[in-house]
Amino acid sequence: MSAKVLKPLKLSYVGSWRTKADERRRGKTTWKNIRQRILERDNYTCVHCEYRDEDAKQVNHIDGNPKNDAEDNLETICHDCEKINHSGFWAQVQGILEVYQESKYNQNDIIRFTRELRQGGKKDEEIKAFLGLKNRVTWEEDLGYLSKLFGFISSRPFRSVPKPLLSEEEQKVRLEDPVKE
Repeated sequence: MSAKVLKPLKLSYVGSWRTKADERRRGKTTWKNIRQRILERDNYTCVHCEYRDEDAKQVNHIDGNPKNDAEDNLETICHDCEKINHSGFWAQVQGILEVYQESKYNQNDIIRFTRELRQGGKKDEEIKAFLGLKNRVTWEEDLGYLSKLFGFISSRPFRSVPKPLLSEEEQKVRLEDPVKE
């Protein structure tokens, strides 16, 4: 029996963030029903790391457009993999995502091993040594640059900072002008 092939995980960021209208829509029954269908379809299991948890899952818009709720554009991801997909916010605003040039493991395994080791009581420095994370670098808004790097989610506490919202016009412009690759 062969192991399931996971969707590759790479450091990324969204070119378009949500608007106030998108945030309001997230609280409506229509979105809640769509979200529940996707979580059930994916068996509450992250497409990147196979972490299963019925209480702590995100539904990700694959194309980055928070208005595109087509079922083939939605996938279940865990909170940790979401931090890699939306690395700009977690590296630049929250300050908990560290970026490295070298690792013994791919990004999917970094997430899986970090979770296991942290649950086993290991500290960040011990986990980074196990993972072979070396040469810390700064996060930059460039997908080509980020695609060659590895993210590590530190155990530092989150900052109490709201995620920025865009105007409808700003979102439209960002969706028309894809992120740098």
